[in-house]
Amino acid sequence: MNAFRTVFLVLDMQNDLCHKDGVFFKHGLMAPQINEIIPPIVETINFCNQQHIPIIATQLTILADSNENALGLGMLKVLRPFLEKEGFREGTWGHDLLEGLPSITYQIKKWGISAFYQSELQHYLKALNAEEMVLCGFTTNGVVETVAREAVGRNYRVTTLTDCVASYSDALHQASLSNLAAMGKIIKSVDWQNKYKESI
Repeated sequence: MNAFRTVFLVLDMQNDLCHKDGVFFKHGLMAPQINEIIPPIVETINFCNQQHIPIIATQLTILADSNENALGLGMLKVLRPFLEKEGFREGTWGHDLLEGLPSITYQIKKWGISAFYQSELQHYLKALNAEEMVLCGFTTNGVVETVAREAVGRNYRVTTLTDCVASYSDALHQASLSNLAAMGKIIKSVDWQNKYKESI
């Protein structure tokens, strides 16, 4: 049997963040590296489904009033002021996960960069008896590194799939991978899949 109960996290792979028609691209935050990480993410999700590894996808969610004005943005109001008026509203195309991602076991809303703070993630991890979190998503230096730090602080083992994460620049991406290597394992997705199969 595998030594640790593993959960695969798909972090913020949403239309408004990752699609060329999304609100981030509209406001000049373009990330062509996204297209490179989608195929290995799809392959890894398929692998996890075959191996019965639970998959949790996080979705950045902006609470809005009846006029679609944001409520409770916090620091996102400073970092991404355009979110006051548009983006990541529940029930919209922009809030949805990217089309083409295979079946996800669970989807949870989050309200800022952290996937732990004021979210349901901790409850899911506890219910699943999770011990190890395998990470993918966008961005490496944003939600991925944030989740890794918070996970290690909660005594979870962390593995980051290097070909399944990306940032707005290679410099940011590489710097963050160095940080992530200090918090857990960094490995290509196919190598992680092979090691997982060897461990069971």
